[in-house]
Amino acid sequence: MPPTDVRKFAAALSASAAAFALTTGCGAESPSQPGSVSITVAGQPTQENPDQLKAFKRKITDFTKANPGITVTGDESSFDVNTFQALVAGGKLPTVFYVPFTEMQGIIARQQAADITGHVGADAAVKRVNPSILKVATSPDSRIYGVPVQAYSMGLLYNRALFTKAGLDPDAPPKTWDEVRAAAKAIHAKTGAQGFGAMTKDNTGGWVLTTMSYAFGSKIQSDDGKQANVNNNATRAALEFYRSLRWDDDTFGSDFLIGYKDITNALASGKVGMIVQGADTYTPVVQSLGMKPDDFGLAPMPQAPGGLGTLGGGSVAIINPRASAEEIKAALKWIEFAEFNKYNNEQAAVTGAKAASADKLPVGAPVLPLFDQATTDRYLTWVKDYVNVPREHFAAYFDSAKTLPLVPEPAAKAQETYGILDNVVQAVLTRRDADITALLDDAQKKVQSAIDAG
Repeated sequence: MPPTDVRKFAAALSASAAAFALTTGCGAESPSQPGSVSITVAGQPTQENPDQLKAFKRKITDFTKANPGITVTGDESSFDVNTFQALVAGGKLPTVFYVPFTEMQGIIARQQAADITGHVGADAAVKRVNPSILKVATSPDSRIYGVPVQAYSMGLLYNRALFTKAGLDPDAPPKTWDEVRAAAKAIHAKTGAQGFGAMTKDNTGGWVLTTMSYAFGSKIQSDDGKQANVNNNATRAALEFYRSLRWDDDTFGSDFLIGYKDITNALASGKVGMIVQGADTYTPVVQSLGMKPDDFGLAPMPQAPGGLGTLGGGSVAIINPRASAEEIKAALKWIEFAEFNKYNNEQAAVTGAKAASADKLPVGAPVLPLFDQATTDRYLTWVKDYVNVPREHFAAYFDSAKTLPLVPEPAAKAQETYGILDNVVQAVLTRRDADITALLDDAQKKVQSAIDAG
């Protein structure tokens, strides 16, 4: 989801209505059209991404033509773990807002999203979402509090151009961690670029380490979210892998305060050969950072013997808990139109793909299908003439998505857990003598305390 700013309005009347919507977080009755409803929707791109902004505004125009009784105002806010609570408490949450999978159960428990169960029709697209994905937005008593709109799985991202320069076959990426290490050495030796890289701050270091733990054979938390399991053999093995690349091979670079923007910039610019990241990274690195589509490599998450699979996550559209019944209905119509219309209607799929291609936006980018394979394949058939993404480069990833287990993020205090593990990752990469067992033992106690705090 792109970062967003506050939209400016020209007309005094629309500015007044928008101000009310931003203050309440819900739509206001339009004074000029009795019986109509107004909603604010998050996800509007900033001026820094003009093509995406143009596409977003066109989507609003198309929606309001089809639904003349609904007024939609774009909002540039996006989820931030440090500001979300204040948005809700202050009544400033947009009618439609997007949150990570990891936050949904806490949001449900705190009643920070509208219960939409009774508003979801039998033929609604949300009813066709993969049950294992929809479960993320469902309460223990089977009430639905959100609509999953995007899902991803973590994989090995790599720069195909660097692979070629290093004498590696970009169509045969590493399948094991030993092969990743060997490729990192070759990239560094023959191109001078950093062979392998990882994020380390803003909770991203712990997020990737959790992914690595799954791939090495263990979860970092019990399935019910009550017991921390940070100090395990798989997490130690993942950190030993980091240590080998950093201190033995010198293929891990020298900057160890790295965030999402830093690592994606490094991949796009050819400064790093491989990273662990979500497949949906294709769009920002190609669209916003200028990476050539043919240079973007995506492989399945390598697995150690006994590996559990790869971490999966995504985004859920929630509706402001203060929304009226009419606003909930309008918001669900927007979500259905904005996120799912292309899967239900060939004309909508073709029109959207044609417009996106004309705006130089990716069509056919690698994502984890929300629906069954038949629905996904049907959509790709509809838009085949406008696909501008080299999907043939991602064949192994697409194949793995059918068989490689998708392991959910920790059930409790995921972001706090990731933040604690950030410090562990930084210590291993900055101190040659770092005691991995002691670091994980300390992290185990801190994570368990966070879980116990509720």
